[in-house]
Amino acid sequence: GKASLTLARHTHQPNWRRIGEEALGRLMKWEKISSWNFGQQVKLLQAELHYLNGNMDSAEVAYKASIMSAREHKFTHYVALASELYGRFCVENLMSEKGAAQLQVAIDEYKQWGAMKKVRDVKAFMDTVNAPSIPRRMGGEI
Repeated sequence: GKASLTLARHTHQPNWRRIGEEALGRLMKWEKISSWNFGQQVKLLQAELHYLNGNMDSAEVAYKASIMSAREHKFTHYVALASELYGRFCVENLMSEKGAAQLQVAIDEYKQWGAMKKVRDVKAFMDTVNAPSIPRRMGGEI
């Protein structure tokens, strides 16, 4: 789902949008069964779909909601992923300080999860866009 919507944004190929929208539909059904397990994933896919559609304000709200849900339910890996995608969204939309802060949150959460390859990937992305490294504030930045 997330990869499909990113590919749709970068390639403008409708098949990727369709795959992403179908994944969101499935997750929304699962969310009805267990919002605890799937709520943050639905919000993250909604954020990516809003971004694809050019609804930047709605995308930002959905990214933040996904992060907050993942944090509330103690899903470190989803906090990391949602923070990374929100950070990339911010950087790509000329909100570099906010983006760098979110990318730093993602790095910290990936470290906590033990995903050192993701830590290196996010740091490499920050280097390529010259995003400043910002120390993490207590409780994370959203």
